[in-house]
Amino acid sequence: MLRYRVLAHTADIGIAAAGATQEEAFENAAFAMFDLMFDLSGVEVSSGAQPPDECRVEAEADTPEELLVAWLSLLLAEAEIRGLALCRFRVEDLGGGRVAGTAGGVPSEGMVLRGPPIKAVTYHEAAVVETPTGWEARVIFDV
Repeated sequence: MLRYRVLAHTADIGIAAAGATQEEAFENAAFAMFDLMFDLSGVEVSSGAQPPDECRVEAEADTPEELLVAWLSLLLAEAEIRGLALCRFRVEDLGGGRVAGTAGGVPSEGMVLRGPPIKAVTYHEAAVVETPTGWEARVIFDV
């Protein structure tokens, strides 16, 4: 299953992230956000390895779409504050108006940039939907 695809958008960048579960769709949306900014091909950490830097993110919201935007916004802020290119994500709890998980990465200084920096995660066209093959999380990033 393809982790994500880029959506056509006039001025910003949109993605649709797929997952067998809603948690996996959130994880893949986070990966897509950082993969759009950095070339993560050489730094992706295997699932058993411990990345050099890790952060924990928790958010509460009323809808799955608001949870998606909150999750991604907090990850973007943590990465900026810590100077990280996040590349591994794990949603540990999702439901009941709450998302919690961890993200790991490497220092972003000196990383190859793939695209413009993402300034913000928007609510515009945000969606979390069940599909015949699992789940899809769609979001537009302000660049």
